[in-house]
Amino acid sequence: MHASQPVIFYRLRRFYLYLGIAGTSLFSLVGIGSTLAAFYNLDGSFRYPVFSALLFGGFFLLCTLLGIWCILAWSRERLEISGIRLVKRDVFHITEILFDEVTHLQWYSLTGAIVVEAPEKRFKFHIDNFQKAEQIEITERLRREIDLDLQSGWEKYQKFNAAIFETTEQPPRPESVVFMILLLIFACVFGYAWWSGRGVHFLLIGLINFLIALWWLLDFRKKRQRATTINLSEQRAGVDP
Repeated sequence: MHASQPVIFYRLRRFYLYLGIAGTSLFSLVGIGSTLAAFYNLDGSFRYPVFSALLFGGFFLLCTLLGIWCILAWSRERLEISGIRLVKRDVFHITEILFDEVTHLQWYSLTGAIVVEAPEKRFKFHIDNFQKAEQIEITERLRREIDLDLQSGWEKYQKFNAAIFETTEQPPRPESVVFMILLLIFACVFGYAWWSGRGVHFLLIGLINFLIALWWLLDFRKKRQRATTINLSEQRAGVDP
């Protein structure tokens, strides 16, 4: 153990802040608009205005709360590593485990989760929540500070998360397209509702979802192109004498 090592704090990627702000803004505006439109039944498209207003309000309120939760998570959650302890700061509570207290550390290959256990204490965090450089640093420090005999699942974890240990710039993961696909599905559903005569407000909601999905796609392509360009440049630099 290296008790003299400085305390380092790792916070969640800014992606969660941006996602929270976008989700809170979008769903609150759309929720208010759709709820009022349904309640007052301006175009007569709702057979049960009050029930429809409650349905819209409840759904978009839940989505808005999820956005607020993302903002709170980015603002409050931390992983703290020093020479003697690990501290996991969640939104509402803190768990502290000394390295000498650790009884087991489990590396989960498929989800990227890391579980640290001690007598009557336990916490879990996901390595993907942090920047790549921080992922490498966190992984190396855990491997170094905790007895290897107490760790399990490392071989599979290293195999399935090989991108963490690569120094070249990596393109964004295809999983990030899931959010865009969901937005497109919402856009199609709301667009169909407008097409079937449910009300013009559905067209507005569908357009908002489509524009956000389009922005997400363009940003995804830009990141992939940038990663490809950087990797090609590094490969050429390695070949040139």
